[in-house]
Order: sequence, then C-alpha cells, then structure tokens
Amino acid sequence: MSSENICPRNKHDHARVSAVTAAGPVAAVPILEGLFIWLQDINYPIARLIADFLVTVGDPLIPHIKKILRSNDQPWIEFVLDYVVAQLAPEHIHALKAELNQLAMTGMSESGVTAIRIGASVGIWDQKTLNWMLDNNIRACEEFLLELKALKAEASREQQV
Repeated sequence: MSSENICPRNKHDHARVSAVTAAGPVAAVPILEGLFIWLQDINYPIARLIADFLVTVGDPLIPHIKKILRSNDQPWIEFVLDYVVAQLAPEHIHALKAELNQLAMTGMSESGVTAIRIGASVGIWDQKTLNWMLDNNIRACEEFLLELKALKAEASREQQV
C-alpha cells in the first residue's frame, strides 16, 4: 500500500491509522502533513492514535511541528504541544527551542504556559532565563486580574445606579 493510500480520509478512518502504524515511521514521512491535520481537533476519534504514532517518527516531525507552532491556530498549537511535543525525546524538544521561546513570550496564554512547562522539563533554558519568563507571565496574569477586578467593580457600580 502506498503512503498516499494509508493517509486517513475521515475522522473515523481507523483502518488507515492502523495501516500507517503498521507501515511504520519511515513510511509515514511523506504523509506527515496530512497526519498532523487530524490533530486540529483532539476530539476526532483517530486524533490520539495519530498523536501517539507521530511521537515515534523522530527528526522528520520537527519542520511540521515548527510550522504549526508558528501558526495562529491556538487550539491546534495546544493539541500538538500536549499530545506530541510533550512526549518527544529531549533532543527533539531542544530542536523546537525558538518556537517554544516565542510561545512562552506571547504573554498570558495556555500554549505559552505549556511551552514553558515542556521547555523547562528538558532544561532548554538556564535558571535565570526560566525565572525571567515565569516572572513575565506572572506579571501579565496579575495585570489581567487587576483589569478584570476593575471591570467587575465598574459593572457593580453601574448596576447600583
């Protein structure tokens, strides 16, 4: 079966996911982009099976992951971080340092916190840099919380009028 014939065609295509898995990581390289598409929604029935398989592919994943982490698709980024990147070998995570840095510095976001957690788990940053990133994210959260409290107080004042 050619690699084009093993790429899943719908979110219930367990037969092709089994074929990809059976063919192995090398056979999946030509269809990696097509496999990553199924991680745009981790609730697809085949998504977690594909994520588990992708972790076994190694180096060929890196350009595809970089492209996703540089995208604006926040749910996709979060799913790829949680279900693929977090499971990769440390050397593969280190290859994503620039993308993890970028996510970590975007301010308060779920993917930024996940990027920090993953990067810290494999020692991407020295302690000073990690503390600086954490302090910046904490400060952003505190500022956001203050703004929310101010909005709540204003809403309460308007209701009393």
